[in-house]
Amino acid sequence: MARQQRKDGRLPRNAAPIEVTIDHIGGRGDGVGKAFYTHNYRNDEHTIFVPAALPGERVLVQPLALNSQGIKSRIIELQDESPDRRTPACDAFPACGGCNFQHWSDEAVTNWKEQLAHSFLTRAGVTPKTIRPFAASPMASRRRAVFHIKRLAQSVAIGFAERQGTHIVFPSGCSILDPDLFAILGEIETFAAAHFPVGWQLDLHVNKLDRGLCLFFTGTQKWSSDVMAALAEWAGDSTRTGPDIARISVGGNGRFSGPPMMLYAPVPASLRFGTIEVVPPPGAFLQATTHGEALLQAAIAEITDGARIVADLFAGCGTLSLPLLPNISRLIAAEQDSEALSALKAGADAAQRGGMVQMHLVDLANAPLLASDLAKCDAVILDPPRAGAAAQCAELVHANVPTIAMVSCNPATFARDAAILCDGGYECEWLQLIDQFRMTNHVELVAKFTRSRR
Repeated sequence: MARQQRKDGRLPRNAAPIEVTIDHIGGRGDGVGKAFYTHNYRNDEHTIFVPAALPGERVLVQPLALNSQGIKSRIIELQDESPDRRTPACDAFPACGGCNFQHWSDEAVTNWKEQLAHSFLTRAGVTPKTIRPFAASPMASRRRAVFHIKRLAQSVAIGFAERQGTHIVFPSGCSILDPDLFAILGEIETFAAAHFPVGWQLDLHVNKLDRGLCLFFTGTQKWSSDVMAALAEWAGDSTRTGPDIARISVGGNGRFSGPPMMLYAPVPASLRFGTIEVVPPPGAFLQATTHGEALLQAAIAEITDGARIVADLFAGCGTLSLPLLPNISRLIAAEQDSEALSALKAGADAAQRGGMVQMHLVDLANAPLLASDLAKCDAVILDPPRAGAAAQCAELVHANVPTIAMVSCNPATFARDAAILCDGGYECEWLQLIDQFRMTNHVELVAKFTRSRR
């Protein structure tokens, strides 16, 4: 057992505590400091990572694991407290892995996120001409989440993964989830206790749509007809007092090798993007809050104003581009998720605008649209996943597209990709940070790039 602990980096449970002063907050949201620690008879200085610690605080911590980056730990005693520390609004903090900053003042978190983005941009040599005011979504507004479920012998574990652990923590008193997402957890817990076999482990993807919640269960378990029938019966029970449910689907195992199986859908499971109504696939990626979505849509409309041919790269279901259809002549939508792309096209077809949409089912990270595909575009919307879009940005430089709207949830890859554009002759006209991810270390960025030279 001791040999296995050494191999995976875990330290003995009786490892000596460490006293450390927190210097700053790292990119993953942990407090970071330096301290000496003796391991394998060597006393070396290590970087110490301490969740729920703040800059300037002196803490006594229990070391948990050691790797090439440093030592992961947890607080035993808070010896000197930061003036920016506050009482967490959520009872599950800091055990729950859903939040990083329940203990930190809003002003300090905003400053940290702004400085984080600025540091990445500075290192990449990118200087926006204008930085617009920071915008934060309201608390209790997160409309999508993935919950873990495990049926135990005598109970059900449901919630988010534990920080630095494998346990499932129920987010009691959660201050960031939309109340409907929080309310459905209790109902699913009761249902699972009555109908799920012991040992089942699965994930529940919840999206709040215009007419109710979309529930999508995924996992390796084999769904029996009895459990699926019970799930549909529960959702349609007229005596239910919980949140409205627009759709329930199951999938992700050998029995359903194709698309998810829909069990319940009393109303269209739809969202409206501008004038276009879309039915996103189960578990579809949506912007985290409707507030953040509206800000991004307004920014995209401003950036692409006057454009006639627009390309939406990493288009998803069309969140950012479908609202533009009344004001453009052609939309080129590229996306590797075939179900999301089909939802985009079906929404445009239903609005009698399908002829304006040209679709590309493609993995843009590995097979970007070429400059020749984009040369006629007046504007491009670029909203890649966290890994960014370096290869696609290189093609955009060669395409000479006049205007680019770039959206990202990762300041590091945003800065890298922005540098590719700027080195290729673009200027960053303005940048705005939108905090859709309250109490976490994540932040959304949107920026306008214009061609300054060819």
